[in-house]
Order: sequence, then structure tokens, then C-alpha cells
Amino acid sequence: MELTYDYWKGHLVNVETQLKQSVNAYIQHYSEIKIGITCNPDRRKSEHHRSKKGWEKMVIKYETQSVKYINAIEKTLIDYHWDYVTNEVGGGGGPNGTPPYYLYVLLKK
Repeated sequence: MELTYDYWKGHLVNVETQLKQSVNAYIQHYSEIKIGITCNPDRRKSEHHRSKKGWEKMVIKYETQSVKYINAIEKTLIDYHWDYVTNEVGGGGGPNGTPPYYLYVLLKK
């Protein structure tokens, strides 16, 4: 699985629209999309790869030091794209570990 970094930093008010547009673009080009959060992208990529669910790409979309921000943006993006993402719940698990925290998108053609 490929891991790429194409992300924003900053206050949610300044990045929410761009993140929604970015996920919308993925929806147009991929058949399956999942949104998640982590504090260790390499480890999380390996876990998803081992799950054998066929994810091809993991893209880091947002970085923050704030647990509040990472949880809020995950829930916002999942709720906004609910009809198109394969998430089983609307977020809220929270990252385990120390900052920085990352929001990622998993993609499958």
C-alpha cells in the first residue's frame, strides 16, 4: 500500500472546506473511501495493509497537535460524506498516543 502526504495544518475553520473538496475529488475517482485518524501513519498503514481489505493508498490530509481538532474534523468529514465512505461509525475513537495527530483517507479503485 502506498502512503502519501498531501495535507494541511491549521485551525479547522481555515481547512474544513479544502478537506471536504479533497474528499469529494477522491469520491469521483475511487470506488471505496475510508476516513480515519492516527498518530503513527506508518504503523496504521501497515495495520490496514495486513487487514487484506484491498486498500491501495493511504493519503495524509490533515495534521494537528490538538485531539479536539482531529476528532472534530474526522467526525465532520465522515458525516458530510456519509453516503460515500465505508466507515462503520461516524468517528470518535480518538487517536492513541502523542501528537502530532493525522487525519487520513484510505482509497481503493
